[in-house]
Amino acid sequence: MDKANRYKLDNVGKFYSAESTGPWQTVFRFSAEFVDEVNPEVLQKALEHTIERFPGFNVCLRNGAFWHHLEPAASIPQVQPESIPACFRLHTGPNSTLFRVSYFRNRANLEVSHIISDGRGTLGFFRVLVQSYVEEQYGASCASMKHISYDSPQYNEDGFHKHYEPHKAGSTPTRRAYRIRGLRDRNNPTYMEYHLSASEVLEVAHKFDVSITSLMIAAVINAIRATMPSNALKRPIRLTVPVDLRQFFETDTMRNFFGLVTISYMPHHELEPLEEVAQLVQLQLSEAAQPEQLERRMNRMTALEKNPFLHIAPLFLKDWVLNFAARVSARDITSAVSNLGQLTFDECTDGHIKSVNVLTSTNDLNFVICTFGNDLSVGISTIFKNLDIVHEFCRIFSNLGIYGHVNMNKPDGELCETIKET
Repeated sequence: MDKANRYKLDNVGKFYSAESTGPWQTVFRFSAEFVDEVNPEVLQKALEHTIERFPGFNVCLRNGAFWHHLEPAASIPQVQPESIPACFRLHTGPNSTLFRVSYFRNRANLEVSHIISDGRGTLGFFRVLVQSYVEEQYGASCASMKHISYDSPQYNEDGFHKHYEPHKAGSTPTRRAYRIRGLRDRNNPTYMEYHLSASEVLEVAHKFDVSITSLMIAAVINAIRATMPSNALKRPIRLTVPVDLRQFFETDTMRNFFGLVTISYMPHHELEPLEEVAQLVQLQLSEAAQPEQLERRMNRMTALEKNPFLHIAPLFLKDWVLNFAARVSARDITSAVSNLGQLTFDECTDGHIKSVNVLTSTNDLNFVICTFGNDLSVGISTIFKNLDIVHEFCRIFSNLGIYGHVNMNKPDGELCETIKET
């Protein structure tokens, strides 16, 4: 393969490629529920049209002497009926493509490896896939992004490398975080969609004088706090929140380009009111999401990659070092919450899409929030067999008078009564 046809991995992609040989890989799953059953032939045409505009997604992971890299796939994958678990690993060999498209009844799913893109970049691919399907299936005409090609260098640049400033790298000392306890089942995670009224959630957020993101993070914190044993209260609950760096730097890249904000909460012996926790979260978010704070962590991550000793190390040693760094970092985190915000599509899709949901694979407990119209969807992923935290999270909103509905990948016999009632 000509080196000109290769794609170098970005900084985050290198970290995630190090896990590619293991049983667990980080995968995003974007789902659109249509008003009619999905037509697989039309979905395949829509995928082919989308790949023409996003060739950087149709790639395979290959091994080099010093780094992994990406090469164009030999062909476009075929859409398949959904038959494997959600967020199942994508890299299974040198010819495996790092995305898949599946369907079940009236739902179409796009799953993408974190090796090639983050949530915001994947959203661009997903938006064009959905709009292309609506055009093909219903004869609509979608005007947005009609003449944009995402094959140009500006959409495939490495934002971390472009904006690397080593003198700004830095770390913040932290206390060891509380780690959720309980039996785990990594081979059979629970995936759950929790749908709420966006307007009702927004009303509560306005009442508390906080953002929806702060309110949802506070609900996660209180749900975790409600299940903590008393002998663990000396440990802070620490959540990571991804922040899109494209809004702070001049880049249109579709590849990974995000920073992580850390929210830390020291639990009290008594459960604090949700409003007070949400206001504390809002304060931390506003301070930690400042560009200079995000740059510290971004440059620290890039500095590790550019370490001269790591740079010349063979690939197997790099993978071990990056995996070890990821495990050490994970010990300081309790859970992760991501909010993709309001998802919009071209007007041509109006009346054809019922709901949208986003999930991610997990090695612990993750929450991914998105809003489509008046539907606020929380994608919950967990490997813990005990669902008490999920139970408490749902109960928080029920107690606020906000009642939702749940889609889940487990049979009724495995659900607690509160989740069933929700």
